[in-house]
Amino acid sequence: MKLAIGVFLIAQALLTYLTINTIYTPSASTIVDRNTGVTTVLHTYPWVYWLSFIGLGIVLILGIYLVFAKVKKQIFN
Repeated sequence: MKLAIGVFLIAQALLTYLTINTIYTPSASTIVDRNTGVTTVLHTYPWVYWLSFIGLGIVLILGIYLVFAKVKKQIFN
């Protein structure tokens, strides 16, 4: 049962990562230095984007733990 839940959590985390990665587009800010003429483009993501990756990382680690967790044998006397 732990193995099935672990595999499900790993698959869910990876598929959610791919979905979030395609949904969010960064907002671009263009900065032009008037002295040198150098143009700098900054791409920033919203804070929810990074927060979701922290949650997905936790779910991925939990799934990996459940996949590799050994089943304890119980002996009834």
